[in-house]
Amino acid sequence: MLHADPLSMSGRDLAAALRARGAVARDVSGHSPVLLSRPQMCLLVLEGAVDVFLVGLDGAGQPAGLRRHLFTLEPGDLAFAFDGSSALPPIGLLAVGTVGTRLLSADPAAVEALAGEPGAVQSALVQALEHWIAGLSRAMARLVVPTPHVGAQIRAGETRHLDADTGLGAAEGIAWVSCGGGAPLFLDSDDIALPEDTLLPLHESCWLRLPDAHPVRALGTAEALAGGHGWRGLAALHAAVGEILPLNLRLARVDEFNRLRARGEANRAAEQGALDRLAAPLARAQLHPGRDASSAPLAQACAAVAAALGHPFTVRGRAHDAEGTAPPTLDQLARDNRLRVRGVLLEEGWWRTDVPPFVLTAGDGSAPVAVVPRGTRGGDYLLIDPATPGPPRRLTAREAAALSGDAYSFYAPFPDRPLKGLDVGGGAFRWSRGDAILVILLGIMGGILALGVPIATGFLVDTVIPGHDTAKLIEMGLVLVVAATVTLALRYAIQIASLRIEGRSGTRVQAAVLDRLFRLPLSFFKDRAAGDLAQRALMIQAIEEAISGTVIASLTNGLFAILSLGLMFWYATKLALVAVALIALLAAITLVLGLMRVRRERAVLATTGAASAFLLQLSTGISRLRLAAAEDRAFLRWTQPYGDFLGQRFAADQIGNVTALVGQAFMPLATAAIFAVIYFSGLAQSGLALGVVLGFLSAFGQALSGCVGLASAAVQIAALKPVYAYAAPILETAPESDAQKIDPGPLSGAIELSHLSFRYGADGPTVLDDLSLSIAPGEFVALVGPSGGGKSTILRLLLGFETQDAGAILFDGLDLRGLDIQAVRRQFGVVLQNGQLMPGSLLDNILGANLHLGEDAAWEAARHVGLADDIRAMPMGLRTLITDTSGTLSGGQAQRLLLARAIVNTPRILLLDEATSALDNRTQALVTASMNALSATRLVVAHRLSTVMEADRIVVLEGGRLREQGDYATLMAQDGLFRRLAERQLV
Repeated sequence: MLHADPLSMSGRDLAAALRARGAVARDVSGHSPVLLSRPQMCLLVLEGAVDVFLVGLDGAGQPAGLRRHLFTLEPGDLAFAFDGSSALPPIGLLAVGTVGTRLLSADPAAVEALAGEPGAVQSALVQALEHWIAGLSRAMARLVVPTPHVGAQIRAGETRHLDADTGLGAAEGIAWVSCGGGAPLFLDSDDIALPEDTLLPLHESCWLRLPDAHPVRALGTAEALAGGHGWRGLAALHAAVGEILPLNLRLARVDEFNRLRARGEANRAAEQGALDRLAAPLARAQLHPGRDASSAPLAQACAAVAAALGHPFTVRGRAHDAEGTAPPTLDQLARDNRLRVRGVLLEEGWWRTDVPPFVLTAGDGSAPVAVVPRGTRGGDYLLIDPATPGPPRRLTAREAAALSGDAYSFYAPFPDRPLKGLDVGGGAFRWSRGDAILVILLGIMGGILALGVPIATGFLVDTVIPGHDTAKLIEMGLVLVVAATVTLALRYAIQIASLRIEGRSGTRVQAAVLDRLFRLPLSFFKDRAAGDLAQRALMIQAIEEAISGTVIASLTNGLFAILSLGLMFWYATKLALVAVALIALLAAITLVLGLMRVRRERAVLATTGAASAFLLQLSTGISRLRLAAAEDRAFLRWTQPYGDFLGQRFAADQIGNVTALVGQAFMPLATAAIFAVIYFSGLAQSGLALGVVLGFLSAFGQALSGCVGLASAAVQIAALKPVYAYAAPILETAPESDAQKIDPGPLSGAIELSHLSFRYGADGPTVLDDLSLSIAPGEFVALVGPSGGGKSTILRLLLGFETQDAGAILFDGLDLRGLDIQAVRRQFGVVLQNGQLMPGSLLDNILGANLHLGEDAAWEAARHVGLADDIRAMPMGLRTLITDTSGTLSGGQAQRLLLARAIVNTPRILLLDEATSALDNRTQALVTASMNALSATRLVVAHRLSTVMEADRIVVLEGGRLREQGDYATLMAQDGLFRRLAERQLV
């Protein structure tokens, strides 16, 4: 248990003043809590700490049900009476002391009388009152999800004229706000009626909204108390608490009901999935989902598209879906099912082409529909309308032309497990089963037609030519022409079907490879060069193309070889045996040479990756090379990996040339061998007809070609082994999988690190050692300390880049290990050390993946970081192109651009690691003021003193442990580590 700091000097003065007015001390603990419901009660914490809980009240006004923690009071803090008996449901605030906690119980009138006391007593009273207000305000604000954007902020002592419907928040701390006769809405709630002349304490976590234009004046706490209006304002805040916090109890009950309902739905879905897997071998998959899959039409349409892709589809629950009524959006459904989605343009006549399945969301408000291919060829589609009962119906050309709205196509990922080569290449035939069957049938027909050439040759030589039968000769010529034409058409059809197979699988495999790279853990990329990684990713596509192309070639070549071998045995068995031996010899030579080349290709791949990686390094560092006049040395360094690549490539090509030469020379040599066998075996003297010999040789040529093709296919399959080994790191590394984890919904920004311990590697030093830290929503916390103290490691753990060895990381009380890490990261704004810009325009760099936010959001983000004027001064504005090594921007501009990217989507949590180190003091002050307006939780790592001076709390880390914490003034008043670090910059 962490013990609170002892009572400060001003706190002791406050306690003495209350004792002089009749206050008495009392002990409290977990066994003797105090319900803060007595009107004439006010408690001052003397020792220990007091946890304030929200509780429900029974009919007798006693605590009942679960306790929900709101905040903690420390020595010197005050707890005021709160009457929530008239709330619906009745609520109370329960004060629970830790071990050794002592309180001072005073009359509220005595406390109010101290407002006029000068000096330390008034200062202690102001601080204690502000802590109480801050705790209540944060407890209320965290219930409002999502937090709206506050349009204006005010500080104590300011007067501002605000437009109607403007959100107003405190710039820092607490501002006592008077709205000049208006009746504002507190936290946008119509249920909270504030008197028009109320001087309301407004904490930085809360906001007001003015329905009409009014001037607003803000006072400090001391001034509000001195004028006598502060206590009425506190009563108004308590009244607001009585309206807001009961909602917490109601939502908690709804949450519990929804959790139980979601668990039941998940169990039913799992049971149905198990039954579907058992029934899959016996029944074809249905393209239309069951009506119990989801009541949302969009979810049913997406499920139909996923079924057409052969990808499982579920509708997941969300942790904070309190009402349980909001249907999931398209992006949420895609993320929940690990599908990539993009908008597509339906051009005129699209239904006559080969289009992948898509979801169409109509612009007229009608239900979304799914359009999926009916077969394997374009021009035939099914329309699945979830709003219309019955099975899918065929889409007519008139209906297709009438479809309007936004179309979205899905891309399925690879399975979330280590992959094998067949996982990559096997999909080609799953996605194009009809075309694969067509290739087999056409191959059989082509093989049968190919037999006509040797048969016709024998017939012509033995019958037609000796008989001088001109009519038969013409007939046979026409038959051969027709057979050749049909064979050509069959081969053309096979090629078209093959291209369709490769086209479908190629697009899906490329999308799946990119998805795989995006979802691999960050540790995978630590020691890998970008150029080498790009080559490995390209090899996956090569595996898919090789497998699909090799299988098709093997099928056609195998059919030709088998049928031709059969014809050879029908002509002459002895010669056929000789021919089989010759074919086996050539196949063996081809295999041996092919395997020799495979070994060389393995070395080629290794040197290719090294050469590509080094070339990319040279390209990205060309400006540095020129500055150092190191072009010649760089060229010499490049020649080494590229020379190794050329040597291995030349050796592999030499083996390929030998293989081609053997193939060209083998046929005439084999023909000579067959003639020799005919002569020396006596077959010529036994009456072997010339037509039979020529027909046999024709069939032998076809069989030899087919078998060599099979041998080449076998070599290509063997050649995939080094290709697969090269791509294996991508395929065999399991991606980050959150399929069984929950979406936390919108986060409030509350973060808790509980007893964290971490080290990089089992044998590495301890980086974090039993670290605990709690951060409130909207709080600005700065992490400082000597290098190696664990500051950046905390950010990496929060982002899920690393996993702690012990302890827990909680967001809104939810353990990060049980949350969808992608859903959590989407609510972060992040700038890490050595952040890089992306090649592209300034607009691309600011929006990133948030293109839907538009140009206005980019300008707003640029304005917040003080970059808007710089961008307007550029001739192309937001369209100005930069590269990751561009000299277009200064270091400060590049850093502000990274900050703009971090805040463009209004994140709940900002993680900044030395994010303003390149800014001058004026620009940093502007950026800091803009960050304060975001109402986001900020966790900042910085060594620069001016960066952390405005922080709500400074956390000092050393050796992975929390050494000190407090605001700037408090830490500078202590003779501690922070003061010593700060004095180095003050000298």
